Amino acid sequence: MGNEKKTDENYNLKGLLWVAIGAVVITVILGISVFYIYWGKFKRDAGDQNYEGYYAMIAEDRKSDFVQSVYQSAYENGLKENIYVELFGENLSQNYSRQELMEIAIYSDVDGIIVEADESRRMTELIDKAVNAGIPVVTLYNDSTNSKRCSFVGVGNYDIGREYGRQVLKIGKAKRKSQNVMVLVDADNSNSSQNIVCSGIQETILKENDNEEIEYHFTMTAIDESTTFTVEEYIRNIFMQEDVPDIIICLNELNTTCVYQAVVDYNKVGKVRILGNYYSDTILKGIYRSVIDATVTVDTEQMGRYCVDALVEYERFGNTSEYFAADISLINKNNISAYMGGSEDEE
Repeated sequence: MGNEKKTDENYNLKGLLWVAIGAVVITVILGISVFYIYWGKFKRDAGDQNYEGYYAMIAEDRKSDFVQSVYQSAYENGLKENIYVELFGENLSQNYSRQELMEIAIYSDVDGIIVEADESRRMTELIDKAVNAGIPVVTLYNDSTNSKRCSFVGVGNYDIGREYGRQVLKIGKAKRKSQNVMVLVDADNSNSSQNIVCSGIQETILKENDNEEIEYHFTMTAIDESTTFTVEEYIRNIFMQEDVPDIIICLNELNTTCVYQAVVDYNKVGKVRILGNYYSDTILKGIYRSVIDATVTVDTEQMGRYCVDALVEYERFGNTSEYFAADISLINKNNISAYMGGSEDEE
């Protein structure tokens, strides 16, 4: 009986060993296959042009207007330096995560990586892995502070919070009553920038509220931002509650668009005020129609240019600035025509 038990255990161990070996082989084959897919695509796109470098840009939502705008700037500024910048994963049939795309970029031995990062341990490990392999990394919009990245291209999150806070006070004065203010934040707590924005909002309201009769009740609502569907579902639940907030502050483009649609669908125009983030045709129309009060936007041309500049400087000189801050601005009814091509008839 003892010998039979040992034999069974040996078979189990061998089985597990073969499974492990198979998993490693599949991973290697996948990495090599994707490498040749990307390298082949790069050579086709590049044609006969002999580029000096190849940078990969990796983002969470590659289809968003924000990411597309930053990428376009990075791409154009890369060409000025004879460098090809590609938005990684855009032309692949499978929707790879940022972590998977980081692995692919490292396997592909690109010359530099621009990544919309976070503070998760896995992201830190991947950035360090790239740097240890000789690939410099620039973090975009969201940082990975404990990693070996060479630079962070972002915005003054506290300044964004202050701008939101001032807009909240402006709405409160016009309404002449206390306001329930809700900030939508990502349930993934690895995004530390949103905490800085919220601090800026709260401190601005506390310091600059010159009407003590108007109180501002501040809440942070965490929503799952993994897909558009989950965002829509969370926001619908907010509007199905009995007490709907007076002001909703959105910290990204997707949330702004979804809240705008919900305010229209649930007939809350004028009752729920929206402060958004970045802009698209839909958001601009929302401002024009007085459904969205204002949106805070970032100079995406600067962001894309800074990302390329940081990598080029690091490759040429061995160092670069640790932080590049892009400008922010406010879009409201007063300056909407400048962003809508001068047209005031967008109905």
